[in-house]
Amino acid sequence: MDVKMKVINQLKKLVHFLNGQKLSYAFTNDLSFRTWAEIEKAMDIDIILRIKENQMPVFIDGIEKEFESILAHDEPMRLRSMKIWRVINRLDNHLMILNFLLAESNFYKKVIERAHEIDFFESKLKIISPEDLLLLKNWTELAQGIGNSDNIHTPFKNKTLIERHGSSTIN
Repeated sequence: MDVKMKVINQLKKLVHFLNGQKLSYAFTNDLSFRTWAEIEKAMDIDIILRIKENQMPVFIDGIEKEFESILAHDEPMRLRSMKIWRVINRLDNHLMILNFLLAESNFYKKVIERAHEIDFFESKLKIISPEDLLLLKNWTELAQGIGNSDNIHTPFKNKTLIERHGSSTIN
């Protein structure tokens, strides 16, 4: 089986697992929009997950049981107020890096509420809106000190995303 099919099968398994847990989630990065032909050696998949932090060890245990070759970080990474639990899934010579962003703030809760549900093989896959993708990317870059707040805008009606979503903070 080629790597594209392995990745797709792992994504199907992940979506099935997330839906089976009955958790609110949304895939956040351009994985949702990129073609399957561009599978790289390492692939980051960012997922906003609505779960309490004290429930993450049980969630991680479930993923470890569901997948082979899983390595999970013991503690979340922190990027300012963001908490990110990282899980690495090895597929032959490829890495599928799953970053679970905890949806603790009102901003993330709203992003999940605005997510689009699409057909994904036999399941439904939730992805964030293109506007939220842009906003999240810019805010993440700002939190890392490499972004520019002037870039947080959208071509729709010349309103900034902040104006459209009513908040200028992630918390």
